Formats: sequence, C-alpha cells, structure tokens
Amino acid sequence: MALNLRSRVGHDQPGAAVLVGVKNGKVSVVTATNDLARSRGVKANDVLAAVLPVVEGRGGGKEDVAQGGGTDASRIDDALDAARAAIAQAAGAA
Repeated sequence: MALNLRSRVGHDQPGAAVLVGVKNGKVSVVTATNDLARSRGVKANDVLAAVLPVVEGRGGGKEDVAQGGGTDASRIDDALDAARAAIAQAAGAA
C-alpha cells in the first residue's frame, strides 16, 4: 500500500508515505519515499527511526522503503507527529 501511494505522486514532486495500522494491539509502520524526496534528504529509514521509539518499536529498511512494529498503540498520533517533524526537518522546512 505504501508503494502504491508513493507511485501516485508525480515524478516532479517529492513524496513520502507513512502508514500506521493496529491489529491485536500491535502497531505496524511502513514508510516509503520517492526519488525526488530522497534527493532532498527524506529517507524512509530515517522517518521510520523517528516513529518507532514513540510506539516502543523496532524495525529497519532502506532509503526507499522501511517497516517496523511496536507495542504502544495509544501513541499513534504522536508517532505521526514525529514522522511529520522528521520529514520537515530532513527537507529543510523545520
């Protein structure tokens, strides 16, 4: 799903997708970035690294796609805030 979202962003625009889901109390996170976003410093594994501590999680990946999981579903809103902040900072907007 994250790759599908990433592919919907035009090649002339930087794009990052952060998907968070909860099943049976466990948090799943997938991040993806397109080429233009990566050229501007936004990497999926760095975004994931900002999100996972918030949900008490672990994971990894590459600059284009990363995934992980956590145990604190009560902090999903905070995790998404952390993702936004990581993307803004990497892109130089923060």
